[in-house]
Amino acid sequence: MRSLLAPALLAATFAGAGAGAQAQDFGYEAFEPSVNHIDLETCPARVTAKEVFCRATLLNDTVYVYVFEDTDEMKYVEMLAFEAGEYEITFK
Repeated sequence: MRSLLAPALLAATFAGAGAGAQAQDFGYEAFEPSVNHIDLETCPARVTAKEVFCRATLLNDTVYVYVFEDTDEMKYVEMLAFEAGEYEITFK
């Protein structure tokens, strides 16, 4: 089972010095097998980048949305955190 600690570690990595260079090197190819996540049909409205796709993880009461380019390279764009009260989860 993949660790739920991964979202927090990824966030800490990108928040540190030189985050821009690190983010450019991080892509969906590395994210997919290493982070437990769900595929989102659409990205949240707070995502302003165009031609992207989103994945989400849940850690405690925070949903982390990871945004990747919808290109062959699938590079990391940004990560957004949604605290309790900022999101709604619906099951079918």
